[in-house]
Amino acid sequence: MERACSKKEPIVWVNAFFPIEIVHAMGALPIIPEIHASLFAYFNYSRRFIEIGGGRLSTDICSFFRCAMGLLEEGLIPKPDLVLSSSHLCDGSAKFFSEAAKKLGVKHFYLDIPISPLRGVKERLARKLKDLSFEVASYFGLPFEERMLSSVLARTGETWNLINEINLLRRTKPTPFPGAEGLSYVAGMTFYTMGTDEGLRFFRALLEYIRKNVEKKVGYLKNEKFRVLWLHHIRPYYPNPIFSFLEKNGVAVPFEETNYLYWPKPDVDSPFLSLADKLLSNPWYSSLRLRMDIAKSMAIQYDVQGAIHFSHWGCRQTLGGANLVGEALKEMGVKFLVLPGDGCDPDNFSLGQTLTRLGAFLESLEG
Repeated sequence: MERACSKKEPIVWVNAFFPIEIVHAMGALPIIPEIHASLFAYFNYSRRFIEIGGGRLSTDICSFFRCAMGLLEEGLIPKPDLVLSSSHLCDGSAKFFSEAAKKLGVKHFYLDIPISPLRGVKERLARKLKDLSFEVASYFGLPFEERMLSSVLARTGETWNLINEINLLRRTKPTPFPGAEGLSYVAGMTFYTMGTDEGLRFFRALLEYIRKNVEKKVGYLKNEKFRVLWLHHIRPYYPNPIFSFLEKNGVAVPFEETNYLYWPKPDVDSPFLSLADKLLSNPWYSSLRLRMDIAKSMAIQYDVQGAIHFSHWGCRQTLGGANLVGEALKEMGVKFLVLPGDGCDPDNFSLGQTLTRLGAFLESLEG
């Protein structure tokens, strides 16, 4: 935020799953509006901005984007010099970024990601990414060469190694790190800092913290009775009792779907192909069978007795397959709960119904 307000470098808005390494390679500063919205929700300030943003965006669109639009209207989010967005993963992102670019009168580059990784698709997407990178650099008048992206991807590769080690350590019992934090700042750093020195420092520190807890056999719960997998890539960020309820009842969340390392380690010799590979590997933008297989794999790796699928209102790409993922887990003997809610809008959150569902889920674990 400090760098954005100083206006010493171009500001580029991107959606959460856009290949952010491209922005870092150019020396521009990325801003992810959805993450700013979650921060305001965390401090319980999102209601007002969701209402303001709803004056410009349909209420069918995800509350994170309506909140971000409200923040833009009120001047509380750094304005971009350029908008970059991709067709994956979010239904509402295309509308939001298009409307934001029109409102601000800035250029909007839209990257269409193929759904099916058929033969030759990865190479065509790599060419798209390369053309886009040089076009954006030309737009800003910035020098750009492929080796600059390779340098960024070298740091991404180091970060990939750290995340892989972290994920392996998180399989340990007792659970050394809470899933509630994995769903907040850890996921945010994964979206924001791939390819940066800040990202490397953060994940090194996180690895060291978790490693010490594992060595000391210290869990984040005093009395861990059950382990539960968190499915979907968000949680409610406004004040709510979900995780305190789980912790009070000895239910640990050892891992969360959003931090699953689904993409291969980047190859610095083929930077655009590597980014294309990452985009096409996304399990939320692929066959539902892939997501089911990953959920089953995580359930085994983290030795869980149950799984909670937080079904954020508006996230159609994950809600539609929730029950099928649940059926696959139940066939393994893993208890499953679909928990409806909203990650950003507390007015779409029912405290009574949520606690009733969690209570019944706890009984199923105990039974």
